[in-house]
Amino acid sequence: MNRPVARNGFTLVEMLVALALFAIIAVGALGLLRFSVDAELASRDKTESIASARRFLSIWTADLAQAVPRPSRDQSGAPRPSFEANTDGVLIRFTRSGWDNVDGAARPGLQKIEYRITAKALVRAGYPFPDGAAAEAGADVLSLTAPPTVRFRSKDGNWRDRWDPQLSTELPVAIELLVPQDGVPPLRVVSLVGVNYQ
Repeated sequence: MNRPVARNGFTLVEMLVALALFAIIAVGALGLLRFSVDAELASRDKTESIASARRFLSIWTADLAQAVPRPSRDQSGAPRPSFEANTDGVLIRFTRSGWDNVDGAARPGLQKIEYRITAKALVRAGYPFPDGAAAEAGADVLSLTAPPTVRFRSKDGNWRDRWDPQLSTELPVAIELLVPQDGVPPLRVVSLVGVNYQ
């Protein structure tokens, strides 16, 4: 007696169709995964950019709000006005109050600081003393694609491209900073200067 042979498998055509369907599903899943990773990286870059801009705005605004009308002296002992702009490769230089002395070091509560422009960043540097000291190395506070520009509002209410005070203790009322950005309008920051001393 011949018994019929049971066929318990797939034919070659069925296997090829199954493999083709699996490949299509795998390619789709891989594309979705790639899209998710790219979206996550883009989101992380944008979030870091926004956080960096906010950190800069906090530092910039706090520094300018605490500016004081105190002239200083440079390393050679020559007098410098309370507020300088666009001199010696420095965007702005001024003296501010509010420098905490948590370690009890022998130094004043005033700090002279400057913002200078490098090829890729806006750098904030402090001086250990307002008079006769050299600026420290500084730290990048904002990445730049092009040099920023500043304007100054004087007490008469006019905006000026240059800061040329008549008195060495004169501070601008406000500063407008325009930072060029790729593909979007420039970042415009208007900050009051020395709000406690105006």
